[in-house]
Amino acid sequence: TCRSQIRAIKALRSANKTYDEKITFIYVDWDTYRDAPIAKQYKVPYQSTLVMIRESGEVGRLVAQTSKPKIKALLDKGI
Repeated sequence: TCRSQIRAIKALRSANKTYDEKITFIYVDWDTYRDAPIAKQYKVPYQSTLVMIRESGEVGRLVAQTSKPKIKALLDKGI
C-alpha cells in the first residue's frame, strides 16, 4: 500500500508542480518510527497513513488509501 501511495503521489506531483511549490512532503518510515514523537503527535496508528497539516493543524487524513482521486483531494487541501 505504501508503494502504491508513493507512486500516486509522485504522479500527482509531476502533473501539478503547484504541489511542490506549496507543500512540504515528509515521508516517515512507520516501521522504524512508529514510536517516534511525530507519529504519536499526529496519532499515526498504521502504516500507509497520509496526513495533511496546515498552520491551523490537521486538515485531512487517509489511511491505506491508494485511490489517486482521493489522494489528489487530500493534496488539494494543502494548497
